[in-house]
Amino acid sequence: MANSIAKLLDSFFDNKMEDFETAFPAAIESVNDDGTVNVRPSVRNCLRNMQMEPNMKDGKLMVIKNVPVLWAGTKTVHIEYELDKGDTVLCISSSRDIRNWKKEKWNEAAYDPVSFSGNDLLNLLAIPFRRIQESATTVINIDREGNVTIKASEVKLDAENVLITGKLDVDGDISSGGNIASDGEIEASGKVKGSDFATPTLTFSKHMHPTAAQGAPSGPQPLAP
Repeated sequence: MANSIAKLLDSFFDNKMEDFETAFPAAIESVNDDGTVNVRPSVRNCLRNMQMEPNMKDGKLMVIKNVPVLWAGTKTVHIEYELDKGDTVLCISSSRDIRNWKKEKWNEAAYDPVSFSGNDLLNLLAIPFRRIQESATTVINIDREGNVTIKASEVKLDAENVLITGKLDVDGDISSGGNIASDGEIEASGKVKGSDFATPTLTFSKHMHPTAAQGAPSGPQPLAP
């Protein structure tokens, strides 16, 4: 009798745990326009009797569609990076039914659940992450001393004003589409080139001495730009 009850409990437990989820790693299969991703689990689901999750017709695990992505951020700060097929995510399953919450704008209001369900594939959220040994095109490194190193093919700043309070060292060329102003001295160890150099009273491109005889040169003409 006890063995029969134990077998019934084991069978009930296995059936219950077959679709019970908490968290698992997955790989992105595709990125959707609505901000969700389709993912394939990276680890097979396994019952207590070691029965493994079967493959689909394509020989891979089942694709889980339309999983919302959670990004780090607040109301004023949003950090986002482009996702692609093959990127790794951690899928976490809510213990409460969040299907209505996923569809609407997230705010302080409490949403009613669709059912009593939770901890299943219907209540997944995806968090992008990577392993330390994986390579990346862009790397932002912050060491223990607070030094920040950015390795990227291109960095763009879209801001009304950029303020640098310390010393700026540039090991490369500088191009500017606007004016450059300085309240201090400007030094150059190489040549200073330009179509003209002007002061409030003098322009170099039109600066000349018509009677520049030795010892008594005439004044420059014109005197002002």
